[in-house]
Amino acid sequence: MMQLTSGQKRRVGITDTTLRDGHQSLLATRMKTKDMLPIAEKMDEMGFHSLEVWGGATFDSCMRFLNEDPWERLKALRKAFKKTKLQMLLRGQNLVGYKHYADDVVEAFVAKSAEHGIDIFRIFDALNDVRNMQKAIEEVKKNGKHVQATICYTIGPIYDLDYYLKLGKELKELGADSICIKDMAGILTPYAAYELVLALKKELALPIQMHTHYTSGMGSMMYLKAVEAGADVIDTANSALALGTSQPATETMVAVLNDSGYETGIDLTQVSSLAEYFKEVRKNYAEFDVYKAGVDVNVLRYQVPGGMLSNFISQLTQANAMDKFDEVLKEVPRVREDMGFPPLVTPSSQIVGSQAVLNVLTGERYKMVTNEVKNYMKGLYGRAPGKVNEEVRKKIIGDEKPVTVRPADLIEPQIEAAKKEIGDLAKNMEELLMYILFPQVAKPFLEGTLTEEKPQPKPAPKEEKKPEPEKSTVTPIKTNLSSGVGSAARFAASRKNMRTGAVNFNFNGNIEKLKIVVDGEGYKLDLGKETETKEENLKVNDRSSVKEKTVKKEVKTEASSQVVTVTAPMPGKIFKILLAEGSPVKQGDKVLILEAMKMENEILAPADGIVTKLVVKEGDAVNPGDPLFAVE
Repeated sequence: MMQLTSGQKRRVGITDTTLRDGHQSLLATRMKTKDMLPIAEKMDEMGFHSLEVWGGATFDSCMRFLNEDPWERLKALRKAFKKTKLQMLLRGQNLVGYKHYADDVVEAFVAKSAEHGIDIFRIFDALNDVRNMQKAIEEVKKNGKHVQATICYTIGPIYDLDYYLKLGKELKELGADSICIKDMAGILTPYAAYELVLALKKELALPIQMHTHYTSGMGSMMYLKAVEAGADVIDTANSALALGTSQPATETMVAVLNDSGYETGIDLTQVSSLAEYFKEVRKNYAEFDVYKAGVDVNVLRYQVPGGMLSNFISQLTQANAMDKFDEVLKEVPRVREDMGFPPLVTPSSQIVGSQAVLNVLTGERYKMVTNEVKNYMKGLYGRAPGKVNEEVRKKIIGDEKPVTVRPADLIEPQIEAAKKEIGDLAKNMEELLMYILFPQVAKPFLEGTLTEEKPQPKPAPKEEKKPEPEKSTVTPIKTNLSSGVGSAARFAASRKNMRTGAVNFNFNGNIEKLKIVVDGEGYKLDLGKETETKEENLKVNDRSSVKEKTVKKEVKTEASSQVVTVTAPMPGKIFKILLAEGSPVKQGDKVLILEAMKMENEILAPADGIVTKLVVKEGDAVNPGDPLFAVE
């Protein structure tokens, strides 16, 4: 490309994201404040347009994993950065959480964020519903700070240039000081970026800032074409925490732009010196440094942001289901279409992503849905960008009519009620806001009972063990037949170690306690009294000889009773227990809520009866298969 003459140089600002989105994308948001402060003075001298240091997932992660106060982090960074503007990512009416909060909470949160040092508020809504951004924009303006209103870029049958121009005009009318084009999945192609920026600059006459992730490998090319079209600022991360699911490298873009006749105000030699520090810091977080794909073409096929890919890897690994990874990726666009093609950005990315995981792991689409999916279908997150699959909506919320007003209009003020709940434990507004946004995490944090996350030892590789000789002792077994042949095979592999015992089986979602008696070459399963017998042919893989076995399933009578233990379907934390021991339940009643994948999952009673035992308490962490409660 022909260089511009010195008289034609145009300034292009660089926002460095290393201290927020860089480590959020690559290190699961685990970088500690103590690793940020030593390099702050040097970064402050670089000449960045701004530094993104707060918001997004950092607020939650500070408390949940690092035992840090997020407000204290912000204050410490503001003190360290004396020259450079600080900016944050604000999820509109969701603030830094995963659901809408009342207007009084938005007012208080923005005021405190401004007070403690945020200069630029990048405000977005996961559905591009400007109604969900309006209050936050008003409050930022009231506090005299910069409003960067955000267009979440995605692709699909409803998204075209007219859609984005209309959205841009609405944001300008609300008071935007600048516009950010947020390409969270890294799917904005260079020439599409050129066309979009050119049109927005002409229509809006506002500064345009570009944000992308490098997952598809197009980020640097896209930035260059966007700058050629008139983009004013680009987001980058230090090369030690760039590329992959993070942003393009700061050094690379500085070198290209400075050499192409633009002026970044940043010296390449100076900014390159930061990398040695961050290379050493990254080593401290190797446990969380899980995304190794570099360029992943799946993002182009499924429009899945890098953060979702990292979450899928983590979630499926914990659930011992990494073999389902490709199946989950294919399910994401189907769920997204059912929900009206929302952009995949927090919290809609978690809503769509967690539902895709559940659909695959349960083996039936929408058999189990999170509270967030229910609320989405009720309209409580805002207007879906496109048409929702009404059959799916009906399956999820029945005949309930979705709301059409601004969702926050339905939320009563929360601050005074929260004061009464938390009492003297919250000493100031900052701590009260922590409790309102993340009650299950903030309460133990404020009590001083929440400890810093410790590195988990990697599990040893599984070894195939040979069956031991038969013993006369009784061995209880837990297994699951919901997946048919595979689960039966796993059971059969261990059957030689037992003569008789009890086991919980899941037959098409109904958990039943069975008695198992080994009978020579085969085995039979007795359920209750042997009044009726139904033959079910299952192919069972016996390691000693591969044959087809016949399994006898005995049908219980009404007089028989059983205790059914319900186990965790996925890793998570007990968010809320809804019923006490001794409570009568009907099949399908909500017993507790499991927080998993940042979503709330209702765990239901499997049958009519009595809750005879609660094995867990609120705040407990559980893994797949851990017992939660029993119903008799």
